[in-house]
Amino acid sequence: MKPEVLDQVRDARDFCSLAKAVLSLCEPYGPVHSFKLVHNRGAARVACIIELESPRQQPLLARALGARALSSAACLEIPVPRDFEHRQVEEQQAA
Repeated sequence: MKPEVLDQVRDARDFCSLAKAVLSLCEPYGPVHSFKLVHNRGAARVACIIELESPRQQPLLARALGARALSSAACLEIPVPRDFEHRQVEEQQAA
């Protein structure tokens, strides 16, 4: 992942804010067809798999983000704080 991309997603506190940050990075490349986040607690990372509606834009998105190509999708591994999933739960309980 490119350092400037990491800077834009670094402040994500939960899945919702992380999803919004990543999707905003995808906007210049067209509509997103498929989007999936998978949290790996042990590694303190979230895998993000993005597939665009336009197959022609897919390599451009992958290059722009510094993502790996995975079949017809771009895949990012985003480092998150160790308490990433707990923040969301604590905030919901406080509300």
